[in-house]
Amino acid sequence: MRIKWILRLSVATIFATFAVIFSELVPPVEGANPTVVKTFITVLAWIVGFVLFSDIATTVTRFTIHAFNLMVSRMAVEVMNQIVRLNPGNTHGMSFGTTTSSSGTMAISRPLILDTSAIIDARILDIAKTGFISGLILVPQFVLTEMQQVADSSDELKRTRGRKGFETIEELKRIKSLRVEIWDKEVAAKQVDDKLLKLAKNLSGKIITTDFNLNRLASVSGVTVLNVNDLANAVKTIAIPGEKISTKIVHLGKDHNQGVGYLPDGTMVVVSDSADYIGKQIEVEVTKNIQIPAGRMIFAKKK
Repeated sequence: MRIKWILRLSVATIFATFAVIFSELVPPVEGANPTVVKTFITVLAWIVGFVLFSDIATTVTRFTIHAFNLMVSRMAVEVMNQIVRLNPGNTHGMSFGTTTSSSGTMAISRPLILDTSAIIDARILDIAKTGFISGLILVPQFVLTEMQQVADSSDELKRTRGRKGFETIEELKRIKSLRVEIWDKEVAAKQVDDKLLKLAKNLSGKIITTDFNLNRLASVSGVTVLNVNDLANAVKTIAIPGEKISTKIVHLGKDHNQGVGYLPDGTMVVVSDSADYIGKQIEVEVTKNIQIPAGRMIFAKKK
């Protein structure tokens, strides 16, 4: 407490000193004593410095911690880059990157490696904004190359999605809880999926993807995958049998007289005896819900 008061008085004195110096530049005020004006400015500056000490100290502390963390993070990234470049075979099992906890302490973390499908899908940006992921995000150069090929495609839709992918990366860089790095080291493999798996193994990282085949291949290879589609399915509405919901019938189902609608989160609702209600919003009663590889399905009957 004594140190805090000493620092507070020191800041106030610094403010007052600057006030004394710059008060010499204040033009004379007609009818006012120059000494009184200078004294008033000095005292006011002293009070301001004394009052604002907490805000100034907090800002300086945060800036110092951020600068220190950034320096350590950069050093950790460069050290790991050099280790992988010089001896890639011995990096399996090592952690990579650093994150900063709310208390300002440093912690070693596993990097999250983005593949092309996750970047183009763009939902990873919404997930990141909610704070569900944090730390180091790696975007391999070979993924950027593949994404550039998509952006240069003759197909207009692919071209648009590819360009949107580059915008997604730029948006991710602006999120404070993330540090996005481009991995420009060469990975000894032919296919992009193989390169991703090898890089993830070498850095003990996790792959973020929406590619079902890459997900299966990674599982077999012992690489952890965060599938955006799995996350989306996991947070979809769980309907309880007997619950009443409202849905719009948009097209016919596979079986006779079935209609199909969708909930706002994309969950498919198959409604019996509703083929005549296409284009209409109806209230239905849930009979059961099942989990399929593509997501969750709800079966219902017209109320």
